[in-house]
Amino acid sequence: MKQPSPYTWTSHLTESERQELMDSSVIVSYDKNDVIIKQGSLASQILALEQGMVKLNFRESGKDTTFGFGSSGDFIGLMCSFVKKKLEFSAIAITPCQVRVFDRDVFEGLIGRNGAFAIHIVTLMSELINAAVHKLITLKHRNAGGALATFLLNLVKVFDSEQMTLPFTREELAHTLGYSKESIINTLSDFQKDGFVSVSGKNLSILNRSALENIAQMG
Repeated sequence: MKQPSPYTWTSHLTESERQELMDSSVIVSYDKNDVIIKQGSLASQILALEQGMVKLNFRESGKDTTFGFGSSGDFIGLMCSFVKKKLEFSAIAITPCQVRVFDRDVFEGLIGRNGAFAIHIVTLMSELINAAVHKLITLKHRNAGGALATFLLNLVKVFDSEQMTLPFTREELAHTLGYSKESIINTLSDFQKDGFVSVSGKNLSILNRSALENIAQMG
């Protein structure tokens, strides 16, 4: 049985264009904690996440800061993909991942031939840049609750379910979000007390998604 594509943007391509693009791509598998993009490397490929979840980091003065996440169907670093310059961020696999690497020449050719596709990609890049700028501006003011709520909502997207088994320890979660283990444990406990989530070991259920969305937006 043919599996549905995780890439909604392919709806702007004809069937033959979509086939051309997919035929020229390859899938690369990464294990948890593998570096998919290294900060300082050359932007030379179009990458999209087929399966899994990644975190986007930037390193400054020897310190890593997580400023975003990517999940199944997302481009990785699209806003930097069409300039042959060094990437100012890294992408690291939080879970085992499959990344589709598209042929850059084929991708650019489709942009040149298909106006609707070109407009969609430009719009998507603008939205990604706007979101990244917003995240960087608010990053210093985000509390542990906002960071954790955002992360849990990303997990819902990855697992396509509000019930999941966390693929990492509390310590790994704290490191990913840039907070102490105690802070994350206390915040998760508060979420459970407030009825937003249910947690038992690594099993987690989202009970009040709208509350988490509000916290993610305000935090």
